[in-house]
Amino acid sequence: MKKTFILGLAGILLIALLAPVIQAETKITFDGQVRVREMFDKTSFDTSAVFDHFVEMRSRVGVKATVDDNTTAYVQIQDSRVFGATDQFGNFQSGSLNDGKNVDIHQAYISIDNLFGKRFGAKMGRFEFNRGNQRVFGAVGWSNVARAWEGGMYWYNHDKFKVDLVWLKSIENRDTGYDRDYDIVGLFGKCKKSNLEWFAVMELDKDTTGLNADINKLARMDLGLYYKRLFNQFDFETNVVFQGGTMSRDAATEYDIAAMLLTLEAGYNFEGDKNARVALGIDIASGNDPTETDSLKWTAYNNMYYTGHKFRGYMDYFLGSNSSGLVDFMLRGKFDPIPGWTVKGDLHLFSTAEDYADPTSTTTPPAMTKDVGTEIDITVSTTRVAGVKLDCGFSYFMAKDAFAGMTDSDPGLWAYSMATVNF
Repeated sequence: MKKTFILGLAGILLIALLAPVIQAETKITFDGQVRVREMFDKTSFDTSAVFDHFVEMRSRVGVKATVDDNTTAYVQIQDSRVFGATDQFGNFQSGSLNDGKNVDIHQAYISIDNLFGKRFGAKMGRFEFNRGNQRVFGAVGWSNVARAWEGGMYWYNHDKFKVDLVWLKSIENRDTGYDRDYDIVGLFGKCKKSNLEWFAVMELDKDTTGLNADINKLARMDLGLYYKRLFNQFDFETNVVFQGGTMSRDAATEYDIAAMLLTLEAGYNFEGDKNARVALGIDIASGNDPTETDSLKWTAYNNMYYTGHKFRGYMDYFLGSNSSGLVDFMLRGKFDPIPGWTVKGDLHLFSTAEDYADPTSTTTPPAMTKDVGTEIDITVSTTRVAGVKLDCGFSYFMAKDAFAGMTDSDPGLWAYSMATVNF
């Protein structure tokens, strides 16, 4: 009994001595955002269409726990709503006694800086995923929800470069018969000195329902580069992506994928306190040749998971992937007329990469065209009001008859005002 008491006391003393060493030091920080955006939308070219006027609000609260300056746990909840709209059950929320039940986990992950030594790290959970300038992988921050993935990543962080191994789960069916999941696995690298980024991504949709056993619904390999360079007053940015692999055409045959994306933007930054910049750019996404109707080759580029609003005009006509592809010649400019105010202007000249059938044509077969239209975007932003960022914008789209699908069409119009408070 005495021996047991002595051993127990020794154990208590040992724990007391080691407690300062093994006790985890945790730092808690909070962040949040409330963003309210009013929009006026008349993107239809129909002369009988009227403006759709509505207000969106996005609310976020996040909490970050950093344990022993090495491991981070982050949870961010989010509510996205339209003023006066219904919830997912069809119940109107504003001015009623209904609970919107609209709050969800936007991000929740564990991140470990030093997993196996100082250069290895990992992240697991649900998180936003951005790469490069978001032309291929982006979180779409403009969206009232924004894109988040569930998956994991491991990295090796060297002084001169970083490599990430990323797994993203797109669809989980929890099958017991055969696997119908959709997974994305990629290797991403960055050379820190040159600011060159590269990636190799495999997208595999294993759902073969209705397909022959040897047909893939989607098995696409994406290889890409992103490069940005600043040289004195000039800046240069480019994306190059090649897509290969296979995708189902019907139950018995599949396409061989051979598509590409090329973007270039070159800008000049003027001296002075106006922060003025002008830039020229081009965005080319390949399309399918309409004359090769029996071809088993798919040459239309898939835009993947990019932040579309950031690139192809603020009216969002071209967020999806077009089988005819798209070519966008752009002219951009910005300046600060007075401190705390910024004015931006973009001009887009759109056409398709390959011909498509003109729906307004009266001939048989219909005439082919690459016509799309021209878009002008004007944005004004200010931080002069303490604690809030204010933005407003106006966009105007002059559509060609073929793209509008009608003659004597109205121009597309869109405007917004937005207030954002980050804390």
